[in-house]
Amino acid sequence: MKNTQGSFLAICCLLMAVILLFPLLSFAAGEQTYTLGSKGNEVLQINKRLKELRYLKKGNSKQYTEATQEAIRVFQRANGLPETGEADPQTVILLLSDQAAAAPWPTLVPLSTPEPPPVPEMPETDQDGYLTSGEYFYENEQQGQWIYLSANLQIHILKYRDSTVPLEWFETEITCRNGEGFHTVMTDPERPATKYRYPFDIAKNAGFVLGFSDDFYADRVHQKQKTGIIIREGKLLFDKTHNKVNHYLPNLDMMAQFPDGRLEVYTCCEKTADELQNMGAVNVFSFGPIIIRDGQINEQLYTYYRSTEPRQVLGMVEPGHYWLISVLGRMQSSRGTMLQRIAEMMKEKGVTQALNLDGGNTLALVFHGKILHGKATYKKKTFYRTVTSLIGIGYTDQWE
Repeated sequence: MKNTQGSFLAICCLLMAVILLFPLLSFAAGEQTYTLGSKGNEVLQINKRLKELRYLKKGNSKQYTEATQEAIRVFQRANGLPETGEADPQTVILLLSDQAAAAPWPTLVPLSTPEPPPVPEMPETDQDGYLTSGEYFYENEQQGQWIYLSANLQIHILKYRDSTVPLEWFETEITCRNGEGFHTVMTDPERPATKYRYPFDIAKNAGFVLGFSDDFYADRVHQKQKTGIIIREGKLLFDKTHNKVNHYLPNLDMMAQFPDGRLEVYTCCEKTADELQNMGAVNVFSFGPIIIRDGQINEQLYTYYRSTEPRQVLGMVEPGHYWLISVLGRMQSSRGTMLQRIAEMMKEKGVTQALNLDGGNTLALVFHGKILHGKATYKKKTFYRTVTSLIGIGYTDQWE
């Protein structure tokens, strides 16, 4: 009986292998080259594969058209083959294999970014740009430039505009050392997700130099929805998350912050709360989706998340070097953007890990106790949203 079962399994495996390899075997059996005007099932397989690899928009034709010819030519160029536009045996074998390089995803038209304003005269710093003592603030709303320096922290914020979209956004570069890093604050640590306050009040009360909106888990608590894994200053607050990756907002992908300054992103169901705490995660933010992981843009962004909205994304170049991009929206001067746009901006800056935080009317960027942007409009109401928690970096007691 055991031998019979074993033979049956072996036959099933062999049949499956034949089914999977049939397209390749049918081509490899001959030396035919497919060219403009060729027809048949083999051409259909070529067109389907070209579509899978993003070289062809439609892949349901049995005809070798001019579009097929051009797609083959581009495929050959991308894969180091002679650019003939003809599907010769060498091209077909590579096309149907796992080694075939896909076409790159299309990038968006770059935004118009004027030259940044001149850096003001700065106090004396060390060779890395940090102060030897004290603090330095520079705030110039007209210029669209804000700077903070201390012995262990540098913050440089620039505001940009592209009136052709129209779009307004802030690019915040953060560098720090000697244990300086991000912190979180709640309006009521004993009762998380309660006591809603304006973000500028929360930031100032906490003494943050820079404060910005987080994953706004409080809203999901009150909506009785899954919050994602939420850890604040080492304490687990909530741990209900999705059991598979999905494509809506928030999908509860995570960013974990570690004591050495690392920021690591994970899908919603990749790590448990216990695993993250055992790894030493100090804070875990759950919103998503992942924007960049290990230096690569999340391919979901080319297909999903295409709406134009206010966005806020936090990313890390390396421990101690971070970027925060805050794109305004829902206002006449700025329509908002899709996540692909921010992903491309982050990648250009060398970001290796990045997560989308809550945007919309939740978006807040607060420097030295002042919110740097205007109110957004949602459902015919123009307002700053109140929240119960915030991310911040740097502490100061210098207030005007």
